[in-house]
Amino acid sequence: MRNINMFGFWKKRSARCTAGLSLEAREAFQRGVEALSAGECREAVGFFRSVVEVAPNSAEALCNLGVALSGAGDIAEARTALNGALAIEPRFPEAVLALGGLYSREGKVEHAIWQYRKALEIRPDYLDALFQLSRAYLVEAEYEEAETALNDAIRIEPDDPQLHRLMANVYQKIGRIEAAEGAYKKAVELDGEDFVTHYDFGCFLMATGDLEGAEESFRRSVDLKGDYDHALNNLALVLHYQGRHREALAQIQKALRYHPDYAEARNNLGKIYYHLDRLDDAEREIRMALSINDSLGGAWHNLAKILLHRGDPREAASACEKSLDIEPDRPEALHDLAMMYLAGGRRRDAAEALEKALTYDPSLSAARRKLAEIYLEAGHVESARDHLGNLLEAEPDDLGARYNHGTALYRTGEYAAALKQFRAVLDAEPDHPYAATSAGLCLELLGKPAEAREFYRQALQNSPDEQWTAKARERLDHLDAGDA
Repeated sequence: MRNINMFGFWKKRSARCTAGLSLEAREAFQRGVEALSAGECREAVGFFRSVVEVAPNSAEALCNLGVALSGAGDIAEARTALNGALAIEPRFPEAVLALGGLYSREGKVEHAIWQYRKALEIRPDYLDALFQLSRAYLVEAEYEEAETALNDAIRIEPDDPQLHRLMANVYQKIGRIEAAEGAYKKAVELDGEDFVTHYDFGCFLMATGDLEGAEESFRRSVDLKGDYDHALNNLALVLHYQGRHREALAQIQKALRYHPDYAEARNNLGKIYYHLDRLDDAEREIRMALSINDSLGGAWHNLAKILLHRGDPREAASACEKSLDIEPDRPEALHDLAMMYLAGGRRRDAAEALEKALTYDPSLSAARRKLAEIYLEAGHVESARDHLGNLLEAEPDDLGARYNHGTALYRTGEYAAALKQFRAVLDAEPDHPYAATSAGLCLELLGKPAEAREFYRQALQNSPDEQWTAKARERLDHLDAGDA
């Protein structure tokens, strides 16, 4: 990640920095700059304090002291030093930018944005200010503003890979997938040795479903930094999704050797074990993940699935509820919670969970299918009809949904529409055990007994032992008796 280059003052403004300073103070200033360059912030604090003691009106020394204090975690003292620098030199863009960084660390992103914009008013081509401004806009989901700031930065420094990587993140957020991929490729082209860029590109490719490309990027990241646990973890997930479970286990176990307390990796290891039906191993790893970090919603969800598999729907539902307390907008977890409620006989709670799942993801077919079944069985026929109609728009080949839709239409008195659905089921599956009987019932009610007979006979021929076929036999006998 780009660092704000405060210690560049010594070179850029050497005449002003050294004016009036003793040789000893100049040497301390330079050693402070070198310590900052090496990331030794606490040591840099000592050097810059010694300069400020002999030159209290040096805005550059106060600013660099503020930056060093910030890096050392002394936020209050850092703010005092930076404000001191600005009291001496109000239009000091580096000090303004550094104050913005303090606000950002405190989570006061709007205040940080104001500081970054102020720094750019003083110096319009201030690359670090544009970079930090774009990051702040990204945090605030102000993607158009982030894109504008990054475009300005790229015009100044077109070959900076971090700018292109951040732009890719912005494009990804707004759904410009091709543009995001292009920006990631540009970042990789500019700096193919940056393991973080390869990792970020791999995450993007995994999210877009390109598992082979994601694998290649994660492997390149690991080649560049062998102990990069995040890349190893995601490489394991990609291999798992490709069905290469043995390879996945090797990679995620390697990540845990480097970082035994990596809760997400332990959860993912448990997920792989669960897929391999190694329930004891899966539960052990997921519980260990939760002992490290009990705010992992995905781990609670995975534990819930294991508990349900073990035949404990009440405890499973409790774990899944904890998952949703942490991440309430996960439709798959809401669907699974509904299944746990159903297993425990809580049909009304299950319906509420499924309705909520569909508010987050209307395309979740499994939730809509199960909700329609619950409503149909509970006698809420209109609701069942509407959900099944929506489901068939997305999945027209779902014969179970089509038959149930016909049943709902029949119960609401829409016999012609119901007949159309039953005929469609029989066209696709001529020996369907129930559709012929249901079609015959519709035809009777539509005043077409002769056609109804044909369907009743088809039902008796196709499925003579099915329970619903007894209805066909009864109706056929009734029609025959009426003719006699």
